[in-house]
Parts: sequence; structure tokens; C-alpha cells
Amino acid sequence: MRRFLVVLFFAVLSVLLFAQAERYPTKPVTVVVPYSAGGASDIMARLVAEFWKKYTGQDMVVTNVVGAEGAVAARQVKGTRPDGYTVLWYHQAMLGNYFLGVADIMWYDFTPACIVTKTSRITATRSDMPWKDLRDAIQDAKANPRKYVYGTGAGGIAYLEYAPVEVAARGCWRVVPNEGGDSQRIVALLGNHVDIVPLALVSAVSYIKSGQIKPLVVHDVVRDPFIPDVPSAAELGYPDLVFPMTNTFFFPPKTPEWIVEEFNKIMEKIVKDEEFKTKLAEMAYATVFFKTGKDLEEFWKSQEEIYKKAAEVLK
Repeated sequence: MRRFLVVLFFAVLSVLLFAQAERYPTKPVTVVVPYSAGGASDIMARLVAEFWKKYTGQDMVVTNVVGAEGAVAARQVKGTRPDGYTVLWYHQAMLGNYFLGVADIMWYDFTPACIVTKTSRITATRSDMPWKDLRDAIQDAKANPRKYVYGTGAGGIAYLEYAPVEVAARGCWRVVPNEGGDSQRIVALLGNHVDIVPLALVSAVSYIKSGQIKPLVVHDVVRDPFIPDVPSAAELGYPDLVFPMTNTFFFPPKTPEWIVEEFNKIMEKIVKDEEFKTKLAEMAYATVFFKTGKDLEEFWKSQEEIYKKAAEVLK
């Protein structure tokens, strides 16, 4: 009898779990993007949302919550009900905020679901500036101290990316922090308020194609296949300027494991979709970078070390 009851218990549990899986999602999922519309995170989130609708029949609603390089959005999602219908779309800026003291929120304060995309970050200028690459810009700044304005972030990745540039030309730049992400920095750059900015490549694609923005360096050890003529930071002699951007979905803490699993199953279908991969490349100059579970955790732990080291330069 006891054995029968045990078997019955697990049978009922399996039915309940299956029923739960069948019920997710039954309504729109809200994705909170910590930056302005039109920026790197926003563009990719909206593309994911398009394919979420394809595979679930439900909407994925993108909401932009700007402030403190993503910390405002992160706090909002952290305090939301863990029912699977609110999720944060965030990247390594979370680590920058933490190690720079902007916010006390870390990736492990959430329920991480999956990493989905990867795109390069660049340093860019206007097309009418004379520099052919970042080395030229740094040499010019050293020859003309305080002449040029570097538009950085108020925290996060964009601020930390300034550290190697400052080390290469100490005190030679006038620095202006731009809140709101890449879209705000692009406005400042094209409006002649700043002369050089760090950006996610995805944010700059249309401006590069139109000839308004000129990339000076790729923040990586190798060149980006989408802009092969632009040198990498490593080849120009700036090995510490290596900041690829990967976007991760984070649920509020204590989100049930079965929800995360169902969410990831849907995301796996999306990242395997050839049309999605093609659009990701064409619209965002980005590639699929899918990680879940232990692989996701190990990746974020490795990123912690990189960002901690970079932050120490600016303290």
C-alpha cells in the first residue's frame, strides 16, 4: 500500500508539473529593458519579442525603464512577483554598477534564465573627425589636452570602458557622463556635444551604414566579422579594452524552476530559428550566444573577475 501511495504521489506530481508547463505562458510577458528605446538592449529585446509571439502565440511587451545605468530597472524587477510574467533583459552593466558602487544588486540576486545574444562594443566618433582609429584619437588628445570631449556612461560598461582610454592619455580628455544608454550618447555625439563615445555595435549599425558614425576600435581581442576593417583593441595595443556585451534574461528571485525551464525551452527554439539568426545579424550585428544553467553561472562568475579588475582602475 505504501509503495502504491508513493507511486501515486509522483504520478500526480508529474501531471501537475505537466499542467503547469502547458499553462505557460497564458498571457503577455513583460520584458523590462534598462535603457532607452533604440539602444542596443532595446533593439535585440524587440527582435526576441517578435519570435516569442511566433512560438507562443502570446505577446512579449518591451518596457523601457531608464536610470542609473540599469539599476532602476533591476530594482523594479527584483521586487516584482516571481510568476514568470516579468523578466529583466540586462547585460554586464550590472557588474559595473556593483563594483563602482552605483548599485548593490548582482546577477545572483535574481533567478537567471538564459544568455541569448552577444554583440561587440566599439569606440566611435563622427565621420568628419580626422581619426582613423583609437590610437590616432589618443595621440591627438595627448597633443591637444582637454580639446576633445569623451562621452561616457554614468556607470556600468560605458564608464569602465573609459578606464583604458584614460590610462593611455591621462588628463587629456574632458569627460561628460551621458545617462540613458547608447541612444543618448549617439544624440550627444551627432549633436557635437561630445567627440568620442563607447557604444554597443548594435546601437550604431544604422549610423555606420549611413556614414554618420565612424567606429575606431572593437572592444575585443579579435576583429568583429560584421566590421572587419575596424581593428581590435588588442591589436592596437589596448589589451584591457575588452568588453563584449551579452544579454541575459533575469527573473525575480524565487521564480519557480519549472517556469525558468519552460521559458528556456521557448528561447532555445527562438535561437535555433534561422530567420531569427539572420535578422539578429542584419539588424543588430549580433550573434546567438545561448547559455543556461551551470554554463550561464560560470560565465557570469568569469565576468565578475574582469569587471572587478577594471573598476579598481577608476577608484
